Amino acid sequence: MSFRREQVGDVEVSLTIYRNGERLENDQGSYDLKEFLRGFEIYESMTQATLECMLVLEDAAGLIGALTGSELFVLNIVGTIQDRTYQFRSYEISSRNRNNQGNDIFIVNCASDEYIRNEITNVFGNSEVIFEQSGFESSQIVETLLSSQFFLGTNKVLFLEESLNSHQFVIPNWRVFDTIYWLCQRSIRRTQSGGSLQNGFVFYENALGFHFKSIDKLIEDVNDQTENQETDLTSGRAKLYTYVYAPMKTDEGARDAYKIQKVVFPNERNFLNGLRHGTWSGFSMGFDPNTITSSKMGTSTDMSVDAYRYSLSEMWDQMEHLGDTGTHTNPFEQADENVRAYTEYPKRVRYTILPNQIFDQRNTEQPGRNYEALVELQAYQWMRFETLKTIKLQIEIPGNLDLYVGAGINIVIPSTAKSGDRKRVDRKYSGKYVIAALTHKGTGSTMTTELFLVKDSVLG
Repeated sequence: MSFRREQVGDVEVSLTIYRNGERLENDQGSYDLKEFLRGFEIYESMTQATLECMLVLEDAAGLIGALTGSELFVLNIVGTIQDRTYQFRSYEISSRNRNNQGNDIFIVNCASDEYIRNEITNVFGNSEVIFEQSGFESSQIVETLLSSQFFLGTNKVLFLEESLNSHQFVIPNWRVFDTIYWLCQRSIRRTQSGGSLQNGFVFYENALGFHFKSIDKLIEDVNDQTENQETDLTSGRAKLYTYVYAPMKTDEGARDAYKIQKVVFPNERNFLNGLRHGTWSGFSMGFDPNTITSSKMGTSTDMSVDAYRYSLSEMWDQMEHLGDTGTHTNPFEQADENVRAYTEYPKRVRYTILPNQIFDQRNTEQPGRNYEALVELQAYQWMRFETLKTIKLQIEIPGNLDLYVGAGINIVIPSTAKSGDRKRVDRKYSGKYVIAALTHKGTGSTMTTELFLVKDSVLG
């Protein structure tokens, strides 16, 4: 149960350390070792498979001599909005220093237990043999790799999106997470919008569990979030919070908890680099290394020799976008007309190595169509990730443990322009965002949450 705050971001923290299933204790026989804890940082990111944590410990009782760097750390945080208990496995003790009081200050780096198990768990062999019992569809394979005791054996909740395609392949002694990332690149959404195939899957862990889903599904879920619906632990759908960039006032009570303390506008998109790297348009091609000597332009002999041309203007309506229907606008439509014309010029050619045609034979009458689909999906995946990073924002808020990577958040930022005595809303930087990364930072009895936010559209 959350406690009544005195100041925004107040937390109560307890720390327990386990080795071989037994709790370590201090000189007084207490299992709560929070006296050693000087600070912590807990990381979630859409680009990392598990949670990570950094603990800053100050030792005046020989604690470091009792640590091996492999213990289980249980961090319980009681906050003003949400409480949470984290379990992390330590894998490194670093940055040990001794202060003037003769105490040792050191950092313990930790991660989810699955992160450690992944290092010693390899997958090798024919997928038809390994996953015969569970199935070959993407989410079935991911579930087996995460839940089976033969692999990672996690008991955490899994939120997995089903794919349209199944997979037949030989796994060349990859680690579990490497295999899942390979599936992310090859998986196609079962539910489609915009009249085209959609891919672009991500895999990550947040405080609710492990997630395997497409960017389009992720955006759909963010659009469905509401402020009057609490976080659902079963579906993984989080409550929507609105944060306003405004000065905190001592007489506003709990409303201060939902004010942005600090905002940073990361570098705007570099237009020149965007043109150079084919951010808005380009060509997509693929080749089979087994038939490269007899193929044309690096494509398979049973494919057309033309490369697939892609552009953001053509793909925009095929994608899901943040915001209510009719309220989101392609930011590039507001650019100078002459510059907009440049974005339609395909500068970059993107290549992909295609699998041998004995695999993924969905279209047996026209095998080349399998390859053509992969080439087109490569282009969609590239555009899908690039558009999501169109607008970026970094904010710092009072600690909130009910925020999660992959979920949404609503931001209100005033414009520098005024309408009379009232400031207007900045329509570019306000609105719904996807939380791409977050860090819970605790020092003493105070915690802040730093968020890295991304979105693909502006308010219409």
